[in-house]
Amino acid sequence: MKALQKWFGRRGALPLTAYLAALAVWVVLGAFHLGSDSLARAQGRLTEETMAATDWQLVGLTPNEDGTLTTVDGDPQMILENVGDRVVRTISYTAQFDGEARELCLYYTTKVGEDYSADRRVFPRSAGEGRYIYTLPRTSLAALRLDPCSPEENKTVTLAMSSITLNAADTLPHFWQYFVPSWYQAFCLVLYPALAAAAVSMAAAIVPGRKRN
Repeated sequence: MKALQKWFGRRGALPLTAYLAALAVWVVLGAFHLGSDSLARAQGRLTEETMAATDWQLVGLTPNEDGTLTTVDGDPQMILENVGDRVVRTISYTAQFDGEARELCLYYTTKVGEDYSADRRVFPRSAGEGRYIYTLPRTSLAALRLDPCSPEENKTVTLAMSSITLNAADTLPHFWQYFVPSWYQAFCLVLYPALAAAAVSMAAAIVPGRKRN
């Protein structure tokens, strides 16, 4: 107890402690995710899998003889149900459009029969040359719905899409990347420990004042 009092009696000890705690939590979380993915690979659940576009259920899309797909309404969809025991971290493909693609997104559900929702969707990262990469959150998956484009009203779009790859090797994190935060995560690691330290400092200043009253 005396050691703690001595430590927190030093100037700057409270924010330093908050940042060290946040760093420790981040390292533990990264190690957990690394171990989880390693176990899934060992069990054969996290593997690279290549699928044709027609392996997905097509809604609002018509396959053409040349392998392209043409939209027939304003909400084309590609659905993969029964994701089952797969562990899907990323989905990637290459696509070219003969019109304006507009919004591209990937919906996911976590329970069988659950409706697709804007709360459960991710947007792609463009890797150049028409390649799109979606990174899914770490959660159980029941079904996936890829919206490859969003045509303007009364317009059609024809797209040439490559095979769709689940967990492509070059889209998964390397060992060190499990411990490197994104820009947003780095922002949170800077902001929230400071807010927590400020809140504790304010509470410590208020409580003794009440005792004196």
